[in-house]
Amino acid sequence: MPASVHADLDRLARLVDSALRVEARLTPKPGLVDHRNNGAHSDMDLHTLTVSADALAPWWVEFGLVGTRYARTPGESGDDEAFLADLRSVGRTVEQVMFDATDGINTHKGAVFAFGLLLGCAGRRIAEGRRIDVGVCDDVAEVATAVLVDDLIASDRAPATAGERLFRDHGLTGARGQAASGYATAREVGLVAYREAMEILAVQPHLALGPMMRDRALLHALLAMLAVNADTNLAHRGGVDAMGWVAGRAERILARGGALDPDYVRLVEMFDDELIHARLSPGGTADLLAVTIWLSALPQAPA
Repeated sequence: MPASVHADLDRLARLVDSALRVEARLTPKPGLVDHRNNGAHSDMDLHTLTVSADALAPWWVEFGLVGTRYARTPGESGDDEAFLADLRSVGRTVEQVMFDATDGINTHKGAVFAFGLLLGCAGRRIAEGRRIDVGVCDDVAEVATAVLVDDLIASDRAPATAGERLFRDHGLTGARGQAASGYATAREVGLVAYREAMEILAVQPHLALGPMMRDRALLHALLAMLAVNADTNLAHRGGVDAMGWVAGRAERILARGGALDPDYVRLVEMFDDELIHARLSPGGTADLLAVTIWLSALPQAPA
C-alpha cells in the first residue's frame, strides 16, 4: 500500500482522537462529563474518558484500512455486506479494548460505531483516489441504511438492547438512524451552527479569543443539536418526554443567542444543573458533537 495512503489514514485517525478529547474537555456541557463535573454520570469522569481515548487512539486507523480493501471501480456497486461485516468485526474488538481500559464502563461505544463507519468509508475513498471531504457522510448513508433495516426495521427478533426496545415502542432509530441519514444532524445542524458562530466571533473579537472562540462555537453547535436531536440516551433515562423537555430548554437558550449570548456560561451551567438533577445525559448528542468536530476539519463537499 502506498505510503501516502497510510499517511492519509493516520491523519484522519488522529483527527478522530483529537475530536474525542476536545469534546470531552468542552465545558460546560449540559448533563455531560466535563471539567465542571461528571454530568449525570455516576460511573465516569473526565479521567475515565481520557483513559478510554488513550486506549482507542491506536485503533482508529484499523477502520480506514478495512475501507481500503473495498475500493470500487467506476460504476461498480461494491460488496457492502462484506464491508459492513468487516467493520463490525473491528468494531467488536475496539469496543472490548474500551471496556478493558475502563473496567467495563461504556465511554465511547457510540463514537466507535460512528467513526468506524466514517473512517471505513474514508478509507475506501482514499483507495479509490477520491477526495476526502464532508461528502464522506453520503457514503456512510449508502452503506448504513442496511444496518438500520437489518438491525431494526426488518428484524423479527426480540429487542435485545435499549435502542431496539425504543425503536419497537416509539420508532426511535438512534445511532443507526443518524448513520443512515449521513449524520445529517451533525452535518446540517451542528456543523452549520459551529461555522456560523465562528464567523460571528471572528469579526467580534471582544466576544472570545483563541481557543475560547472555538469552544464557544462548539457549545453553540451542541445547543443547536440538542434542540433537534431525538437522543435515545435521554429517552432511555427519562422516557420520550425527556427528549422534548431537553429540546425545549435548548431552544430557549438559543432564542437568547445560544453561546453567543454574553451570559451564556450561566445559562448553560443552569441547564447542566437541571439535567444532572433529572439524571439526564444526552450522550448521543455528545457523539454527534465529536462527529461535528471531525467534519469541521474536512473540506466542504463540492456543490
